[in-house]
Amino acid sequence: MSSGETKRRVTPDTAGSASRAGGELTVDNEKVGYRRPPRRTRFKKGQSGNPNGRPQGRANAKTIVSRAISEKVTIREGETERAVTKLEGMLQAHLIKAIKGDARSASLVINLVTRLGLLAETENKSFSALSEEDHAILDEYVRSKSGPAAGKARN
Repeated sequence: MSSGETKRRVTPDTAGSASRAGGELTVDNEKVGYRRPPRRTRFKKGQSGNPNGRPQGRANAKTIVSRAISEKVTIREGETERAVTKLEGMLQAHLIKAIKGDARSASLVINLVTRLGLLAETENKSFSALSEEDHAILDEYVRSKSGPAAGKARN
């Protein structure tokens, strides 16, 4: 065999029907090459390409967490009982602890409210409700603390 020739395996199903035409191997008039594997090596109909993969119907982590956090639990408020989701129950518990003075719970609740944009709306409304005189006082204060250039940046 010369250096330019390559060995080709001849199997009983391809013997006599395979020929080399135009640089591509053809089997029963089918081209074999890039992105066209021989028919005998292709996946059979109904055969999975990953037989040991994730079983159908199995939930991923996001679905499991979502399902768990959405489950209903019964909480008591005084003499009454009501059914709420676990997420709502946790939030209620953190709110109660925050009101009682727990700094971690207060921080968690404030961060959540800020992330949801609920706190920013009230701050913007209260700030825009200031009169021109109040704005002038705030500008003067900012200018006194940071120099004359900071007060003019707002105008």
